[in-house]
Amino acid sequence: MNYPLFDENLYNEIMNDPAKCDYLTGLANRRGLYDYYELLNRETVIHAIFCDIDNFKKVNDIYGHSMGDKLLVAVSNMIKKYADGFTSRIGGDEYVVLLDGSISDKFVVEIAKNLVGSVQKIQFRKDILSLISLSVGIVYYQPCVQTLDDILAKCDEAMYQAKYNGKNNFYIYDRSKSDLEINRIYEQEMQAALDNREFKVYLQPKVNMISSQVAGAEALSRWYHPGSDLRSPVSYIPLFEKNGFVTKLDMYVFEEVCRLKSTWKGEVYEHVPISINMSRLHLYDDDFPEQLAKIADSYHVPHDELEIEVTENVFIKDQDELVMMVNRLHAKKFLVSIDDFGSGFSALNLLKDLEVDTIKIDKEFLQMSSENARGKQVIKSVIRMCRDLKIQVVTEGIEKEESVQFISRCGCSIAQGFYFSKPLPVEDFELFAKDHMKNSLECHHFSLDGVLTSDHEEKADPSSFEGELVYHQGIYADTKALYFPGGEHETNCLELPADLIKNDSYTISMWIKPEKVFPWTAAIYVKFEDGFVAIVPMSQNGCSDFRLRDTREIDGWHDIEAVKLFAGSWWHVCMSYNSERETMRAFINGELVNVIYNVPTIRYTQKILVGSDIFQDSFCGEICEIIIYNEAKDNDFVSELHQQYRSKEGFIALQLPIS
Repeated sequence: MNYPLFDENLYNEIMNDPAKCDYLTGLANRRGLYDYYELLNRETVIHAIFCDIDNFKKVNDIYGHSMGDKLLVAVSNMIKKYADGFTSRIGGDEYVVLLDGSISDKFVVEIAKNLVGSVQKIQFRKDILSLISLSVGIVYYQPCVQTLDDILAKCDEAMYQAKYNGKNNFYIYDRSKSDLEINRIYEQEMQAALDNREFKVYLQPKVNMISSQVAGAEALSRWYHPGSDLRSPVSYIPLFEKNGFVTKLDMYVFEEVCRLKSTWKGEVYEHVPISINMSRLHLYDDDFPEQLAKIADSYHVPHDELEIEVTENVFIKDQDELVMMVNRLHAKKFLVSIDDFGSGFSALNLLKDLEVDTIKIDKEFLQMSSENARGKQVIKSVIRMCRDLKIQVVTEGIEKEESVQFISRCGCSIAQGFYFSKPLPVEDFELFAKDHMKNSLECHHFSLDGVLTSDHEEKADPSSFEGELVYHQGIYADTKALYFPGGEHETNCLELPADLIKNDSYTISMWIKPEKVFPWTAAIYVKFEDGFVAIVPMSQNGCSDFRLRDTREIDGWHDIEAVKLFAGSWWHVCMSYNSERETMRAFINGELVNVIYNVPTIRYTQKILVGSDIFQDSFCGEICEIIIYNEAKDNDFVSELHQQYRSKEGFIALQLPIS
């Protein structure tokens, strides 16, 4: 010890007492630090440094606590080397250094710079060092007439500001900007602010990267205090978490979301699901699910349009409570999602017991995993596993086009981040939703009643027809149907615009009247980047077949063998694919004839052919009333659609019973 603050006798008195020493690092422990401070003259002035190892928890999670202990010893030695003062480890990965106040503040900054910059130079495993850094808080010239708790609170506050600024840095406490003072003010004002509705709900869109459709939104709070600037959540949420007020704010935001959704009746975004963050403190409230249900019901909001979002770190502390609470929320039909998935590397094992609906991949996990080939494979596997478990995946923190391309090719279609939109006031979100939903779920109807355009003026391309187009009698007395004369593959067929299928989920409905039997000929064929979908009226055994081919897999054939169809009769054929549930359904004449599960999603439509495919001879017969929906339609919808056709005046189509 080189400075007068440190009396050798005082130091030895503390360090010779095992109860005041950290058994692992040999530094003073919390008790030793406090006892040493009490021995100092009250007129003494000191500087204090608070150090915290960033991401230390990840080291324990990945490499185990034994390796974490070795890292603590190495970091302790480094801090002791560069910080010429009384050094203590006060718990976990937190260190406090007391320095003599006669040292200049510039020299204290040099010490902090050395501490931050020397972490990566420790003689330790480089893969572990790459995970960690040091956040350091500094407070200058503190008289010892105050309590050590007051001093530590200031440098602890500065340390957390260093973390907020991006970690791997130091921050100097500034009393004029003291969060402690701000927190005292916030605590005095928070209840009145809630009563006066000063907290406003912002919505950050979740976007389908394939269709650009709004797939949901996350509700966030902003504090508009009269006479002051907008208060960001980062300034008050940590405080509310500590003092418990966050539970009141959570319920307030939940009710605001329900009130808002009740005003969306008839809007295109009426049924957009909204996720609301909930504190772990709610897990201990037995009435929590009932309270949510009561609020939602009072506004007549369907429970399955409300998603309760919990962070991954809840898993470690409250696994049993969380499993029980998720089951109870599901019993009330609420959705449940895990926020910041991957931030703690703790949730994978729990997914087998926890039936959540959605996971949100943490931004840092995405960045780490996309840096090398092995990491990319890890994130692909996580997404694949979740899809196998029928869990929707949302990726957070998407800010660049490269991230969009990478994560969508990994199998995740829903993303959230500044690339698409920042959190928006409600009015701006409604405009955003209208702009991003007005076309995505529209159906595209080609009647083929003597015309080749759809209801929305999309044009079918007949250039592969070898002669003039011929129209025969349609399914109504006063309508026509396009006649397909057959031929070699990709001849005498229509090509529809590929962008008609914008979504991962879709439904294709059409009326066909086969004239000749060409086994495995497709009535409609959709080519995707990684495979195709086809409706085949008659396969080799005469049965109709609904086929999805995933070329990413050697055995990626997914076929629904339906029922036998006959030439000379009209048939209403329909295929529905649900990407969230990975299910494919086949309908004939409005009846569900078969369904298969675990059918992978294939993306990026490249070509849509009607009356042919790229493998077999072309279809021979009539086709009309083609409709493409960019969503999966259920059994009731298809049955009702078929009845609408049949009940319309002038329906004359000969239909044989399904065999």
